[in-house]
Amino acid sequence: MNVTIRPELIRWARNRASLTLDDLAQKVGTKRNPAPIREWEGAQKPVDIPVRLVEKLAKATRAPFGVLFLDKPPADELPLRDFRRPGGTEPRGVSLNLIETVLETQLRQAWLSEQLEQEGEAPLDFIGSAKTSDDPTRLAAKIRDRLRIGTAERRAARRTADAPLWLIGRLDESGITVTRKGFAGRATKRTLDRDEFKGFALADRFAPFIFVNGKDWPASQVFTIAHECVHLWLGESALPDGDWFGTPSHPTERFCNQVAAEVLLPAEEVRDAWRASESLKENVIRIGQGFRVSSLAVLFRARSTNLIGQMELDSALTEFRAEFEAREEPASGGGGGDHYNNVSIYFGKRFVREVLLSVMTGKTLYSEAFDLLGTRKTRVVQEMAARFL
Repeated sequence: MNVTIRPELIRWARNRASLTLDDLAQKVGTKRNPAPIREWEGAQKPVDIPVRLVEKLAKATRAPFGVLFLDKPPADELPLRDFRRPGGTEPRGVSLNLIETVLETQLRQAWLSEQLEQEGEAPLDFIGSAKTSDDPTRLAAKIRDRLRIGTAERRAARRTADAPLWLIGRLDESGITVTRKGFAGRATKRTLDRDEFKGFALADRFAPFIFVNGKDWPASQVFTIAHECVHLWLGESALPDGDWFGTPSHPTERFCNQVAAEVLLPAEEVRDAWRASESLKENVIRIGQGFRVSSLAVLFRARSTNLIGQMELDSALTEFRAEFEAREEPASGGGGGDHYNNVSIYFGKRFVREVLLSVMTGKTLYSEAFDLLGTRKTRVVQEMAARFL
């Protein structure tokens, strides 16, 4: 028995599941006889497909079976403000990996927020304390001072690759939980796409969270963290467009980029560090190493502070981008190394400690802790407690 499916529904289901054409073809068919997914998606009219293959298609893409028979793909809505809108209008597609990552982070935030409020923790006064009409330079100074992430302090990180973890530690001490993962849920093979999103912020008076895509470049993660901090100061949960060096269409994103750049590369300090006797490349590399940011960030900052002109930026951009991608190694994002060390990176040190304390004192059941800490074994929770408490 055959049923009729629109090509755009097949394309939507595949993209939402982050599968390639070849991957889905083998999942719906077999390795020796893959399903003609490319042909179905490229059709100009609805295609007739055996119902058994539609069932396999739904299972492979984790799409509700009935949804595949709609006239057009449904809109997946995220429970936070999505700034990834070209021209400020149409939203970009949302993968299951992104949806599940946002929802599981919200679950952990809700638990921690309730826990801290019940314990009598004072709300964080900086959440929602800023507005987009504020002076970016003054706001950036407030953020640096509150988090203790000034340039001199950032040099404590041995190299740029270490800067994200150093920043995460500072934010954790200030009451902001930063989680960094490169995969969705517990499946390390479900890697997060850094082109889809670099991170997001979840504002809360007691337990603000920042999620960082662990598959992104380490130097880019530093700017992601700074950008998301600005969203927290504005008191809004947001999924930024991730265009750190362009000109975002939305004024809020332009403001957050401006403040984040000033947090990491204060204009006055950059001007003082710039040496007229050195070439553009020498200045950019030296300043990037000193400020623990990428060479690309310094290049664009040099333009925004009028140290170089637009023609110099344009001529140098291709070379610097190529060198940056060749030099920078994306973080593994998870799946390797010591599991217990990774836990604090995946979920945030403060969150892990609060869950373990609650379990060990009998306030939280092991069954609930399993969901919060991503495990199903009592001995794993107990080993975490031995290491973190």
